[in-house]
Amino acid sequence: MLQLHSSIDIDASASLVWAILTDFASYKRWNPFIRAILGKPGSGNRLRLTVQRQGEPPLSTTSTLTYLREPRELRWRQQRLVPALFATEHRFRIESLPAGGVRFHLTEQVEGLFASLLGRGRQRATEESFHLMNHALKARAERLGSRFALAGDAAA
Repeated sequence: MLQLHSSIDIDASASLVWAILTDFASYKRWNPFIRAILGKPGSGNRLRLTVQRQGEPPLSTTSTLTYLREPRELRWRQQRLVPALFATEHRFRIESLPAGGVRFHLTEQVEGLFASLLGRGRQRATEESFHLMNHALKARAERLGSRFALAGDAAA
């Protein structure tokens, strides 16, 4: 088994970060890693994803949304060939921070006999793609959060 992980602190509410993560139609506008998702957020739903790791062409895959706990966690799983040979699970977790804001965790777990065949270059490309996605999510959430705060100040 191989596990890749990246996290980032975001100065926004869990509900706002969740809304961005589950607005699959908007991914093409802000997400440099997951370029598109066709499907709806709901446990058991099939998703058609287009991902693009750093330095690689886009790749389309089909996954199943396996876990959804609003507004905290979302997981999907992809199986290629036979599950015992190669399967991946993506986890998106939102953790509230005591001082405000959230910590966003992005994890990919690769299982099966072929997991050990992933080269270090592929792992680095995936980690860099996670990093880019996290920073894009942070920028989007903080920008949208500040708009809502300004609108609230104007209404007061």
